[in-house]
This record gives sequence, structure tokens and C-alpha cells, in this order.
Amino acid sequence: MRLGHTFSVSGDYCSTRITIIPEKNGEVAKGDLVYVEHPKNGLPVVYQITKIYSHKQTRDYEEALLKEGSVIRDDERTTVRAEAYQWGSMDGEAIRPLRHPLSPNTPVFKAEPNIIEEFTKPSSRWKVLLGTDPSSGLDVELDLYYLIRQCCLICGAVGTGKTTTAISMIARAAQAEPPVKFLIVDKDGEYLSLESLFEDKVMRVPWLSFFRSDEIYSEDIIGEFGWQKGWWTSKILMKALDYLRNAGQPLVKRSLIEAVEMVSDQSVGFRKSEVEFESYKKQVIEAIKFSGMIPNEHVNALNPVDLLNHYRIVIMDLSQGPNGWAKKHMVLTQVLTKIFHEALENSHFGCVIVLEEAMYYAPQWTQFSIGDNDSRGKLLSIVKEIATNGGRNGIGLWAVTQRLATVDKTIVTQCANNIICHALEDIDKKRLEEVVGEHFIELLGSLPQGEAIVKGTAIKCKFPIWVKVEPELRPASAKSPPMLRFQMMAINEKQLEQKILVKQR
Repeated sequence: MRLGHTFSVSGDYCSTRITIIPEKNGEVAKGDLVYVEHPKNGLPVVYQITKIYSHKQTRDYEEALLKEGSVIRDDERTTVRAEAYQWGSMDGEAIRPLRHPLSPNTPVFKAEPNIIEEFTKPSSRWKVLLGTDPSSGLDVELDLYYLIRQCCLICGAVGTGKTTTAISMIARAAQAEPPVKFLIVDKDGEYLSLESLFEDKVMRVPWLSFFRSDEIYSEDIIGEFGWQKGWWTSKILMKALDYLRNAGQPLVKRSLIEAVEMVSDQSVGFRKSEVEFESYKKQVIEAIKFSGMIPNEHVNALNPVDLLNHYRIVIMDLSQGPNGWAKKHMVLTQVLTKIFHEALENSHFGCVIVLEEAMYYAPQWTQFSIGDNDSRGKLLSIVKEIATNGGRNGIGLWAVTQRLATVDKTIVTQCANNIICHALEDIDKKRLEEVVGEHFIELLGSLPQGEAIVKGTAIKCKFPIWVKVEPELRPASAKSPPMLRFQMMAINEKQLEQKILVKQR
């Protein structure tokens, strides 16, 4: 169906970007796909509309009339203009840009579903449904190979549906053939709804169950106490840790205190009085007693690799257990390191790591920081390693965040080939534009809840597609929305009042 014709105010016509004047009955909207016929071979050359507006020739007296409340309707001098940028034409599986000039006033046609499918449908059978394209009604599917090989970024402001998008993608990918394995780092328990769908194929583990005390770095313990390496307390502690490791004893408070008592002044090079040295040892012992990092007793930690071999989805639940970000960072570093090293050594192992609220684990330190510098730095290092080298070794990274500007730039850049992006704050749009370019930002605008723009190698055309996300599951918090919570509190309040009345009678 012919939509309209190309137009230029200056008289110059460029094939990379075109302006369209739709005909009277030609409907067009932002994000729509249109095409012109290739001047040489007649194939469809597809364009995507990024801007649409009305234009009317103005006259000097109109402003004065409007000031008096008089409006002159002049449909003859009013037109609709649409601006679009070029995708290109299909050449087998490749999209080639148009290199020939377009004639002035070239006919423009609305892209039918069969043309859109050529540009957007992944050729692979290993893919997941994300949602539908509102303009064409076609399913928008993502190639799982590229989602794992080149990572994925899901971002958007609070309440835009980013967590619903992530959960739905995980649920479908875990049911693909072959199914994808996931380790989800869940800060608020939002992903527990996956248990209702998979039952025995999902394992939720409190984060502390992964803690391996024998893998604690001495720097981590010193950092918890706020000491510096050159202090005598630090030297005594490090010597005691050496004693434990050489003896093959587990790192627990009692055994470490016993090791501290064994440290002599000569072993650390202390040359002052024995009384002063004993005072330092007492400081170390007291610090160990109140440590939140050193366990009271030895517990066999769960192995994340074994769990991923047995379950499709492993949820590392950070909402359970004590609240200490330094220790959470340390445990997560242990988990991710073990998974990554297993993938390097075992070509039959892989998984996708999902970081919910990624800024808590890979922050841009100038914008956001939590925990202490040492533990945060070690965690950021392994996350960067997975983002840059994990894909080629079967370890994908999906980062979910509400504030793109607070996530480390290296992580965002590595995920840029696969982006699912909901409505963003202005500062986050600027960060995103650095990665994906101006066309994406022009199209993004402010999206309704549950809608997104998708761009990346996981879709065939590598250009942004508008999609209405089709939910598979909702976050756990959706089961208890604010109104329901207060309704239940009101019911409980009435029941309590009735009980008081009964007692008074």
C-alpha cells in the first residue's frame, strides 16, 4: 500500500535519511517501518520512522488572530511530515545499505508483515519470544546464541516492567531446547515466582550458604577491621592465617584465635616490649570475636557448579540472611569465580548470570558505591571478566538496572550489542546514546509500561524494534501490591477491634 512520497524542503534528496509526505489516507506513526523500491533491482529498501509532525505555512497576521482567540483552519496549507532513517535491503541473510540516489518524490510504501519478517526474524531455531511489534502484530523473537555470546542489558525506570521482562525471558529460555541454565543474583526476592512455574527445576539458596571461609582473602578481613597492611595488628593476623592454612585447619573464630595466640614477636619482626606485643594480640583477638566475616563454626558451602548441573535455575537470594554488603560482595565474588573457572576448564558447562539491580555489583564508582573498596573492587573485576570473556566460554551476562548511569561503563559497553530498554531518566539516555547511537534515542521517547525498544545482534536486523512485552511471569512483589497489603491490614485492624470489644463485654 502506497503511503506517500519523499520530499525535501531544500530540494536535496539523501538516501540515508528521508522526509515523507503521507497522502491524505496514509496513516503513519513513530516506529513504523516503510520502504521504497530499490532504483536498480526493485527490492524493498526499508526505513524506520523516528519523528512525525504536522506542518503549516504561517502568515504574519496569524499570531495576532490567535492572541484574540481566533483560529483559521486551513487544511490546504497543512501537511503531515515523517522523518525516517535507512535500514537497507535484504541480500540473502545480509542487510545492505542503499548506495544509489533516490529520485525526488519517490513513492513510499508501508512495510507489510512478510517484508518485516525478512528483516527481524532470527534464522536460528534456538530463540525466545519477547513480545509483539505493535505496528505489525508480528512476534519479536531473540536469538539465544547472541543473548549469551554478547550479553544483554535490560534497563528502565521503576515500574516500567524491566523485571517482568527479565523473568519472562528467563522462563522461556529455561524451557528452550536445549534449556538455558541460569544463576540469578536476586537482591529483593523478586524472582521467587519462577518456583511456581518450574517447581523442582528451580533452587533458591540464601547467599550465605555459598560462603567459603577458607577462600577469604586476608585483605578482606583486614578491610573489615579497617586496618592497614603495615600495622602490627595486620601482620599478626596474616601470620595466624598462614598457620591455619599450613596446618590445613578450617577458618573459624576459635581456631583463628588459637593461631593468633601462637604468633610470636620474632615471627613478625616485632622488636619492642613483650607487653606491647601482647596488647596488639589482644586487639586482634577482640576484633576476631566481633567479626561478621569469620564464621563461628565450619559449614560445608554449597557448590554453585553442582547446583547448576542439577537445576535449570539457581537463585542466589540476597534478601535472606544478614545485611552486610562487604560480605555479600565477597561471597558473590567466590561464586562467580568458581563458575567462570569451571567454564574455562569444562567445555560442557555454561550458564547465564543475571544481575538484578546491577549497580550493586558493578557500580560506576563516581555515581554509586556500596560495601567497602576492596570487596567491591574484587567483585567488579570478575564481573568485567565475565562481561568481556564469558560469552566465548559459555557464560552469558544479563544486567538488569533502573539507573544505567550508575552501572560500570565497561559492563554497559559489553552488553550494548543486545539491549532491551524501557523508559529512562535523561542522564541514563545520554549514557545509552554513547553506546547505541542517536537513532535509538530518537525512537525511544517515553514508553508506556510494558513496552520497550530492542536493539542488538539477538534480532536479525540489528536495528531498534518497538515491542510490547508479552509477560510469562510477574515479579514476586506483584503478588502483594500496595492496595492489597493495606486491604489486609484494614481487615486485621477490624478483627483486632472486634476481639477487644468481645473482651470488654
